[in-house]
Amino acid sequence: MRLGIIGVGEIASAIVDGLCAQTAEENPTAQAPTANPPAIVLSPRGAERSARLAAAYADVEVAATNQEVIDRSDLVLLAVLPQQVEEVLTELDVPGETTLVSAVAGVSVAALEALLPHRPEVVRVIPLPAVRERRGITAVHPGHPPVEALFDRLGGTVVAETEAMFSTLSATTATMSAHFAYLETITEWLIAQGWGRTDAEAIVRGQFVGLGTTLADTDSPIADLVAAHETPGGLNAQVRSEWMDADNRQRLSAALDAVLARVTGAPRP
Repeated sequence: MRLGIIGVGEIASAIVDGLCAQTAEENPTAQAPTANPPAIVLSPRGAERSARLAAAYADVEVAATNQEVIDRSDLVLLAVLPQQVEEVLTELDVPGETTLVSAVAGVSVAALEALLPHRPEVVRVIPLPAVRERRGITAVHPGHPPVEALFDRLGGTVVAETEAMFSTLSATTATMSAHFAYLETITEWLIAQGWGRTDAEAIVRGQFVGLGTTLADTDSPIADLVAAHETPGGLNAQVRSEWMDADNRQRLSAALDAVLARVTGAPRP
């Protein structure tokens, strides 16, 4: 299989690193290397990243144009900004036998197909940064065995039966910066108690890095992890119940509803 990538940003770079890195020196945090990395052709968009990846891996090269990426690939990953999709695709001739794999948020299969007169297969995916470590679970819609096989190398896949279900997963990805803002708030509280920033950040990083490992290395239900990290009437239970109360849970659900409306084009609730 030959993989082409148009739009070499952070997520596309993570995919290439995850697929191609074979040694700890190349990718020190990754799971075991994948066998037989595919040949990858990168677009000239994102020239600095493309050049780095081509220099790092023997199976990666940079094409002169986006059309060359199309012409030399079986699967083409589209990883541009939503507002760039129409401009990019209308300049390209995508054959019917090519599969276009879109990592573009909020652009439906129908909207993509309208820009592709030869009617290639269109598959949407939501790859996450953890694909670099081959720990990312990638959402796919519709199901497509070669696309699933590709992303299974990077941590696994889930297939959304409908585009509406796929969009709910797109909405949940909007929570990542809020997670770091939560850690930032704890850090600032420590600083207000007299800790220096360097030590405060080290304390918070050390406290929460192990929780990420727990998520990666166990299949326990998340509700069970909540219970496992607190005792009735204990300090963890106090913060969880006082801060993550019914009102805050509802506000988080409402924020996700609003993001879902945005990515589907529905009226905002």
